[in-house]
Parts: sequence; C-alpha cells; structure tokens
Amino acid sequence: MNPKFRPYVKRLLIVSLAALIFVAIINESAHFLLKDKTDRTPETIEIVIPAGTAEKIANGEPPPVFPDEMVFVIGDTLTVKNEDRLDHELGPLYIPAGSSASLQMDDANKYTLGCTFTPAKYLNFDVRQRTTIVSRLQAFALATPPTAMFFFVYSLLVFPLDKKSHKATKAQRKNQDIPS
Repeated sequence: MNPKFRPYVKRLLIVSLAALIFVAIINESAHFLLKDKTDRTPETIEIVIPAGTAEKIANGEPPPVFPDEMVFVIGDTLTVKNEDRLDHELGPLYIPAGSSASLQMDDANKYTLGCTFTPAKYLNFDVRQRTTIVSRLQAFALATPPTAMFFFVYSLLVFPLDKKSHKATKAQRKNQDIPS
C-alpha cells in the first residue's frame, strides 16, 4: 500500500467502526421505541359471534362490537366461532351455526372481506410482514456503509489530513512564484 494512502485507510476504518456503533444504537433505539403489533410470533386470534347477532342486525339494534380493523402478521390464523343460531360468512369462510372456521393469513396486504355479522357488512384486515431479527439485521447492513462514507467525508472536511504537507506545498508554490 502506498504510504500516502495509509492515513486515509486508517481514518476510514475508524469512522467505519464509529458508523457501525452509531447505526446499531439508532437502529435498536428505533426498534424499541416504535414496536407495534407486528413484533410478535404468529398466533391464533379468535372472533366469537354471540347468540342473537343476526336478530340484532336485522332489527337495526347495535350488534356486539367487532373491531373496525384488525392487524395480523403473516402466519396468524383467524378463527371465527359462531354461537348464533344462524349461519354467517366472512369472506371465503362459511361458518354454520354452532361451529367455527379458520382463515390462515399467508400474504401481507390490506383486505376488506364481506361479512354477515357486522352492520357495515364488511370487516377490514391488515396483514403485515413480521418484524424479525433478519429484517432488523438487513436494516443495519443497509444503513452502515452509507453512514460510514458520510462520516468519512465529513471527518476529512472537519479534520483534514496532512496539514504539514499542505503547508509545505503552499510554501513551495510561493517560493517558485518568487523570481530570483
């Protein structure tokens, strides 16, 4: 390696380590501050349709409260248990009275499914990608190199290398400009 570049390589290694630490702190802080419903393992979520739901909807009475929007992660299973005396439907699920049916959440997307047990006649679902250690490491790996480059460039601007040689070069230029 050319000795001229040795201080730059040393600086790059130092700022890369600093960037690694900086990105790790920011990445993990953001993860813990912004945790939401998708930071979990897949599970089974159950909705129960209580007895008398169909009658209440038909009579215009307020039925049991179901969430307007539900958030799932890929791999969750929605189980709908029908305790009503009438059969109900939720999207592709047909739930006979006194039974239950399940729907596997396989794709991340926003869904609006038609249903017979809410006054609006639909139920919104939001299926999200699960936050995993792999996705966190990917964010870390994508953020570190550009951060290191920014740190390197700014460190050269704030703390330039070769101040002595820079001054010596200026003096040599001055000496060359002076006629003898």
